[in-house]
Amino acid sequence: MFELCVLTYKQSVLGVVILSLFQYYCTYLLNKSMFTKYWEFISNLGIDQTINRENIKRLKLTNQLILISVALTLAYVVIYYSLGLMKICFFEIIAASFYSILLFFSFFKYYRLARFLFVVALNIQMYFLSLSLGVESQVQLLFIPIAAVPVVLFRLKNVRSILSLVFLSLLLLISLYVYNQDSFLLIAIEPALLLKLRPIFIVTSLICEVIVIYSIIRNYEASEVKLGRSNELLQYQFQSMFDNSSDALFLVDMMKSKIVKANKRAVELFEMEKESDFFDYGGLDFHKTGPSIKELESIRTILFEKGLYEGEILYNTNLGKEFWGALAIRLIYIGGKPFQSLRVTDISERKKAEQYTKASLQEKEILLAEIHHRVKNNMAVISGLIGLQSSYVQDEKAKELFEESRNRIHSMALIHDKLYQHETFAKIDFCGYINDLMDYIKSSYNSTETDVVFNVTCNDIFLNIQQAIPCGLILNELISNAFKHAFKDRREGEVKIVCTKMGGKFTMMVSDDGCGYDVETKLKASSTLGLTLINALVDQLSGAVKTTNHKGTAYYISFEG
Repeated sequence: MFELCVLTYKQSVLGVVILSLFQYYCTYLLNKSMFTKYWEFISNLGIDQTINRENIKRLKLTNQLILISVALTLAYVVIYYSLGLMKICFFEIIAASFYSILLFFSFFKYYRLARFLFVVALNIQMYFLSLSLGVESQVQLLFIPIAAVPVVLFRLKNVRSILSLVFLSLLLLISLYVYNQDSFLLIAIEPALLLKLRPIFIVTSLICEVIVIYSIIRNYEASEVKLGRSNELLQYQFQSMFDNSSDALFLVDMMKSKIVKANKRAVELFEMEKESDFFDYGGLDFHKTGPSIKELESIRTILFEKGLYEGEILYNTNLGKEFWGALAIRLIYIGGKPFQSLRVTDISERKKAEQYTKASLQEKEILLAEIHHRVKNNMAVISGLIGLQSSYVQDEKAKELFEESRNRIHSMALIHDKLYQHETFAKIDFCGYINDLMDYIKSSYNSTETDVVFNVTCNDIFLNIQQAIPCGLILNELISNAFKHAFKDRREGEVKIVCTKMGGKFTMMVSDDGCGYDVETKLKASSTLGLTLINALVDQLSGAVKTTNHKGTAYYISFEG
């Protein structure tokens, strides 16, 4: 029977064409160079640089298994045709064509769809063959390697997809034994022919199982090798970083309060002979002054809440030398056990620089304070000399000029006195300055018959010396003018001083309820020294001055501070 089928096959034109193609295909495969190129070309279909390594591996496997399926299916086309099983032969040609189309899916980057359809197509192909040839042919054995294909092509994280496809294979395999005898697809085949087909199917099943198992082993063995190499490289890298760090690094077992690991810099910094010398010590043993129980509790609280503690510690080395270290403690867990990762940076030079800077700053602060004190004293001497000199002057107008100069000098001396009293020597409390200046000017004009009441509104305003001296002189002039001109022939009067600072703008208002004064005209004309000074000082501050003359005189001085 078999010889008759072969003879019939050789006599048919289609058989000759198929045999020629198969022979050419076998010859093509035997050419190793061309086979390798073709294999690489199919394996890399649709793969580019945008795909990560893990996906590249699975995409290559998908393409390779599709190519193997095409090759095996075409080989069976020849076998089925030679045996006269034209119905199965036609179906196998359709299956091979469908597998070839799936390669185009990969080429156009429909990877997931190609992978899914490939596994489904394998199941359908085997199910159709099993129904057509019957369970006695043993073709259903191919369901075993097919059920393992999803494990190769899908990531283990895709548990649902893998289990669904495996369940599909098992369901189809079980249904074969239930519906096999009643299938309308079952082909009547002589027992002798089935005996010849059965070894072919068994061998094919074994080959497919070997291919699938080899793919699984190669896939995961390559991953393990890469992972092992990566872990080894990471271990070497971390060890190199640990050993060559410029900081002292320690690992402390919190349960035992003992150092279990130390790097080369730690051995050098703490003047040990070798790493194992640390193993009998805890992290606190090298502190110059150990922390109190309360401080330890605070450190532990910070560690467990934030996972990191930082501080500056004075250490003692093994040989008794002292050095300052910046300590950083990080809480880590290894195998579920708590450890402390310690980093100690030698900051002795920085501490020396800080101490030198602090000492130098203190010297400069003392010198600056002395300068302000000397300037104030010198101005007080000048003010006293002017007062003495004025006592020898008979002309009342000249005496008044002497007194005005003396007040101006005192207003500047008061600035230096306030700076001397302030901690930073850079700013003065202008509100306190106003009250002191006001008291001094009142005492200078105590001979006047008018009782002048001052109403001051000023809260937490600080000015530097470049702003305070002009403002003090302006204030001196305005208060003096109020005493001299605003309250003639009056028993009492009021002077209001309001200072505000909003954003970067400082505004000072000085007003009186006196007889009024045509200030605008006088300011423009600068007819007196006082008004000339006000104009010059406002310009020095890059500010502006406005006045009103309604129920007294009001001055508004503003500048950006």
